[in-house]
Amino acid sequence: MGQIAEALRANLRAVVASDARSLREFDQELRNATAPATVTPQLTGHERMAALLGQGSFQQQTVATLKRLCKEHGITGYSKLRKAELAKELERHGVVPPPRPLENFKKAELIALVKQLLGGDC
Repeated sequence: MGQIAEALRANLRAVVASDARSLREFDQELRNATAPATVTPQLTGHERMAALLGQGSFQQQTVATLKRLCKEHGITGYSKLRKAELAKELERHGVVPPPRPLENFKKAELIALVKQLLGGDC
């Protein structure tokens, strides 16, 4: 009976050592998978919203918005330009188009944006 008990104890020790090794390896894989590869800067509220809304286009903006952008960027001679000409002038001066106005989003798109802002837990 003593030899059987010793054999069982030896088997149990081997199983425990194997399980502990497997757990350590699994834990290390989890740490590697969840650790950020590089530190990403946190976006400000405005930058985060622009990222969610996507890349803008001058054609999606109103003429009033395009004229305001011209004024903000010190572009002169824009008051009599049409929308397409305003867009070309802004592009020529290297102005980045703002995201699409919220008024132009469909209801489903707005709901998706809100879910993204709330973390997708809705």
